[in-house]
Amino acid sequence: MSARPVGEPRAATVPSEALRGRRVLVARAAGQADALADRLAGLGAIPVLAPVLRIEPGDAAGVRAAVRDIAAGRTTWVGLTSPNGVDALDEALRAEQLDARVLDRLRSPTGGGPAGLAAVGSGTAARLADRLRILADLIPPRATTRALGEAFPPGEGRVLLPRADLANPELPGLLEAKGYTVEEVVAYRTARPERLDADVVRSLGDGTIDLVALGSPSTARNLIHLLDGAPLRAGAVSIGPVTSQACAQLGVEVIAEADPHDLDGLVAALAVAACR
Repeated sequence: MSARPVGEPRAATVPSEALRGRRVLVARAAGQADALADRLAGLGAIPVLAPVLRIEPGDAAGVRAAVRDIAAGRTTWVGLTSPNGVDALDEALRAEQLDARVLDRLRSPTGGGPAGLAAVGSGTAARLADRLRILADLIPPRATTRALGEAFPPGEGRVLLPRADLANPELPGLLEAKGYTVEEVVAYRTARPERLDADVVRSLGDGTIDLVALGSPSTARNLIHLLDGAPLRAGAVSIGPVTSQACAQLGVEVIAEADPHDLDGLVAALAVAACR
């Protein structure tokens, strides 16, 4: 596993003890922080949990209607851009008293083209395998929505995108340029907590938190908003280029960027940052 400090070559080896004793802010949504926190604790780091966003229900009726379209054979692909989208799809299937076998009905309208389930990266594909016991048919080489759109083969028919309310608008355009009709459904919404814990704000300002793990653009934006002008003296580590771009727009220096853009890459990037 490797990680790339921004503007530097990819690191070949990360010392296993690099994170020992380091305090790392895990700024993921409540209920989604445990996997990263457990990995960090296993490497001797001290994870500090401070959710900066909440995952809330989206258009449940819309996702259920989309599932019925799949069951009726009216959908060619489902593009899953996060584990939360997988969860929403699973919940809609259960609400319609269906199971993952209905996804076998994804097909090209002409019957001869490619069809199936596309996952943006290994984390989303793993959630698909865990919750629905099914493997993704398409995973791009890089875990970004642009890479996902570029990896789709030319085709026709409908592509269902069960995504967040604030999802990147780039993907639908890429798919439409390849011949598809895109159906976007707000599968979940992201909301911001009212405040950060005062001890966390103080620790981010006085340097007693060493690193901040940023797993999405929303995480970065919400963190800066919640700090409300208070200093951020911890090193920011990004899960990928889209999050790094959001950090740049916020005036936050990213000292390491994950590669690959998943949980493994983020842990490795945090270790690289700890060595700087």
